[in-house]
Amino acid sequence: MLFGYGQAWRYVRHEVQFGVGASNFLGDLGGSKGIGTHGIKDLKMKPTRPTLQMGYKFMITPAISVRGTFIWGYLSGDDALTKNEIRNNRNLSFRSMIGEFSGLFEYYPGGDRVVPNYKVSGISGTKSITFIPYFYTGVGVTFFNPKTRYNGSWVALQPLATEGQGLAGRPDKYKRATLVIPLGAGLKYMVDKQWSVSLDMSLRYTFTDYIDDVSTSYYRPDLIEAAYGTTAADLSDRAVDPSAGLTGAIPMGDGRYNYLQRGNPKYNDAYMFAIISVHYRFKKGQTFIPKF
Repeated sequence: MLFGYGQAWRYVRHEVQFGVGASNFLGDLGGSKGIGTHGIKDLKMKPTRPTLQMGYKFMITPAISVRGTFIWGYLSGDDALTKNEIRNNRNLSFRSMIGEFSGLFEYYPGGDRVVPNYKVSGISGTKSITFIPYFYTGVGVTFFNPKTRYNGSWVALQPLATEGQGLAGRPDKYKRATLVIPLGAGLKYMVDKQWSVSLDMSLRYTFTDYIDDVSTSYYRPDLIEAAYGTTAADLSDRAVDPSAGLTGAIPMGDGRYNYLQRGNPKYNDAYMFAIISVHYRFKKGQTFIPKF
């Protein structure tokens, strides 16, 4: 009998889930004292934002399942939260609503149980606590749209080309969608044969460095203004102290410019989720939607 319950799992292969949780951004803005990365060291709790998730799972075997999910949430970052002198003076900030669609492969080391564990001694019929660990990875696509607060309003940054995108020597404007690689782990608690709850924590590696609109170096604000307007030029360099010489495109006296670093293109952006979900399994032949 596979995992102690024979072929019973074949009758509960379909599962839906709904979850709420929190998201956190790992990138160029805010973070620790060093260079901005997509590492855990840049994690700050203050920019944590809400997240909603829904998904559908199909059990291939008790140990392996596939899951499709949609996640809606917010990401944010702010240089005011870092103690790094250069990044703090840079004074950039953003928020972005995200929508992620992903396909996942789940692995349950001990099998995804069909029924909770029951005590074999003591009071007859009482359940023991059934926790089920699992791990997953996969691939997805995330849509994003970074904005910043400017003169009392939220302004979309991608159309403004704040790093001179589309101008001489710079690439085209970035796309507001990216592939992501999810890596996660969770712990599921079985309430009964059909209901369970889980705590899920994951990291998403992306294929873009522009979720926060920051990646490479500054560009001449006069050229940005001529191409995209005054707002674009203002938002390209928001230094607390422009005279410090830590930001901007610095004239060199011979007609050339020293384009100082604005972001760090070495690392793409990443983000994290922590989500509590409710799961419902359909019995074979069941077609109605569960009542919550």
